[in-house]
This record gives sequence, C-alpha cells and structure tokens, in this order.
Amino acid sequence: MLFFKEVKKICFSLVYVLFIGLLLFSWHDNFYGVTSKEISALQENDTSISSELAGGSILKKPEKEAESYGMKNKEVPEKIMCGGTDMLIIEYLKNSYATYPFTYYKEVVLNEDEQKEILDIIKKITGLNEQQINNLPDDYFPAVNGNIIHFGSGEEQSKSGTFSFEMGNDEDITTNNDYTKHFIAQVSYEEFQELMKKAENIIGRGSNYSMEMLSEYYGLSEMTYEEAMDEYNKTIYDDKVSVAFARLFCDYLTRDLGLYPVFLAVIFWLKDRRNRMNELIDCKQIGTTKLVTVRFLAMLFAVMLPIIILSFESFIPLIKFSADTGIAIDMFAFLKYIIWWLLPTAMIVTSLGMFLTILTSTPIAILIQFAWWFIDTSMTALSGDTKIFTLMIRHNLLRGSEIINQDFTLICLSRTLFAILSFVLAGLSIAIYNRKRGGELNYDYFLQKHFGFFKNRFSSRLQK
Repeated sequence: MLFFKEVKKICFSLVYVLFIGLLLFSWHDNFYGVTSKEISALQENDTSISSELAGGSILKKPEKEAESYGMKNKEVPEKIMCGGTDMLIIEYLKNSYATYPFTYYKEVVLNEDEQKEILDIIKKITGLNEQQINNLPDDYFPAVNGNIIHFGSGEEQSKSGTFSFEMGNDEDITTNNDYTKHFIAQVSYEEFQELMKKAENIIGRGSNYSMEMLSEYYGLSEMTYEEAMDEYNKTIYDDKVSVAFARLFCDYLTRDLGLYPVFLAVIFWLKDRRNRMNELIDCKQIGTTKLVTVRFLAMLFAVMLPIIILSFESFIPLIKFSADTGIAIDMFAFLKYIIWWLLPTAMIVTSLGMFLTILTSTPIAILIQFAWWFIDTSMTALSGDTKIFTLMIRHNLLRGSEIINQDFTLICLSRTLFAILSFVLAGLSIAIYNRKRGGELNYDYFLQKHFGFFKNRFSSRLQK
C-alpha cells in the first residue's frame, strides 16, 4: 500500500508532469516516426524518407546492380589525409579554427607562433612552400572532399543554376600526378596521424583533427553489394530487426534519464521538510529501511513507466511488419534494452539525488548531477565510446551492431557497477536517515549557517 501511495503522490505532482513533458519533447524531436519511416521506405522503395544515409531502408534487401548500397565508415588513408589537409589549409588561411570542446561551437584564433607551427605541419604533409600554400590551384583538392565543397573547382553549372560535381574516387587521389598541382601526401599515414595530433594540441580539444573526427568526415565510402548484404543479414538475423530500433531508442532516451530523475529525487525529499512532514514521519511506525526503499522504488517505477509506454510507438509497427513479411522479430528487444541499458542510469541518478538530499537537506544534488551529465555528454562520442564510468551509453545509428558487440563486456561491467553503486547509495541513505530520525544527527544549525541563504531561496520558489 505504501508503494502505491508513493507512486500516486509522484505521478500527480507538478514536477512529474514537467518530467513527462520534457521526456515527450525529447522523444518526439529525436525518435518519433523513425520506425514508420524505415518501413515506409521499404514498402514504397523511396530512399528520400529513410533515416539512413543512402541506399534506402535498413529493412530492404539489397539488389544486384543497384545504383547505391549506402555509405559506411571505412579507414581509407588517402581520403582521410586529403580531407584533413584540405580542412587544415582552409582554417589556416583564415586563422579561424572550429572547435567543439563541450559539444558547443567555439572559434579559435591562433597567435603568430602557433600559426607558424600549423604552417610547418602543412608544409610537411604537402611538400609545398608558404607561397605555394597561399596560392593553391582551384583543383588542388577534389571538388567534393568529404564535407568540403570547393565552388569553382571542377564543377559544372547546369541550366537550372544548380551545381553538379564529379566525385573523386580512391584511384584519383592516389594517382602520381605532379603534387604541386594536385594533392598527394608527402608523408606516410602514420606520420600524418602524428602531425594531426600535434595540430589538435595546438588548436585545442574538440577540433576537426582527431582521428575520430577525420574518420567521421572523410572516412565514408560506398558499400559494395557484398557489404550491403552483410549489413542486411545483421539487421534481419542477428538483430532480429527490433534490436536495431531498440538500440536507437535507448540512445536518445539515455540523455534524458541521465539528468531529469534527479529533480524528482531532490524535490520529493525536500518536500517533506518544507511541509513539516519530518516529525510526522518520525513518529509513525514505518521502518526507515521500508520508507527509503519504497520511495526509491516508487521513483524508479514512475521514471521507467513512460519509457516503456513510449517504446510501443516503435514496437507496434514492427509487429505489423513481421506479420506482413514473415520476418521474425525479437519481441522482447525493447524491454531487454530498457532494463540493461537505461535502468542502471536511472538508478544511479535517482539514488545519488536521494543520498545527497538526505545527507545535506539541500538541492546540491541537482548541481552535481548536472555537472556529471554535462561532462559525460561532452566527452562521450555518439557511438563506440563506452568506458567503465560512462553514464550514458551512446549508439546513434540503426546499424553497427558490431560496435555494441565488441564493447559488450565493458558495457555490462559499467551497467553492473552503476547498479551496485545505486544500491550502496540507497543503503547509505537508509543509514543516514535512520540516524536523523533517531536524533543522532542534527545538521539543522550547520546547514542553516552554511547553506541557509541558498535553502531559503530554493524553498521559497517551491512554495510559489
């Protein structure tokens, strides 16, 4: 009965309504309709409405002699060196370097000595002198070079006024032409990587010159029929279709669960103090262990329930897809991924918020959790970057099951660690709250003295 009372109290609160609103906004903005688009792209044979790069829906079986089978990341040294050098020269000539140190854009302008160091790097890679670098031929680099487009470099303007480009292929890049007219790297790939590390150290963290960024921008290559068939088989047989969508669903929702639950934990534990419920709770015959445990579980239930409900927007179309095509899907994919991917994140965030609030009787947990969330967001790549203390696992694509599989042991260790830590924090919360109920810990004077202004301001806002 206590559990359902706590759930009811949470679900009918204003802060929970705000939590649901933010969750719905994020889900609708990022994931809503993805599954239906992929199924529609398959049924209508329309690549324009697919969420993947090119080649149509991931559910479509590749056909031989097709115009395109989509793109994939492939480490082609010549392409990466060409694209990275192109971008470095562009930014050097403008002395304006784009960086994203905390996922937000920041322009970096280098001093004279730093510019000379960048120039030395360019000289080593290209074999050109400063005058040649400042006056490169229009077609020195391919017209379309990764995410760079050189207008006036090998393009043809159609009658309609639009531009069409001849895409360079691997053979074009490696042709032994005069390197002063067309780019040919004068260093090995290993030397190039070292030079890019040096450039990144000069410019700063989050620049375009980490190998991760260079591979993402310039490592895309057309898939062959055999590669496309391999990806299709992974989706249909290894992932059983629904696992691919479950991964992407969890990827988008993990950022919400990495922050929002702390507000529930903090506000509900502070509400007892604001409403002078401490004395009533202390005198009731409710064990501390029971009270803290039930409230912790009630918060987790309230947090995870809407996540499970939202997954049906993707799961139901997949059931219909399976019935129409006869392709088997994993019926429990979303539930399994929600439990082992998202639940540990919600557990650690909720338990940390509960522990710090009980310990300090202040909303300090919100600031600490926001700092953790911000750092984790800025330091974790969109996929394949899981570490033991990664709060929010990312896998921002439908394909790429091998990325999860190769890190699966580490992911399991990370999720298990957070689950254990959440239980430890819950246990510490019980111990501290029990001592407070017994009058053994009295922080009121200490907290009023050191945190009084902050607490009074926060409490007055809650009352409003």
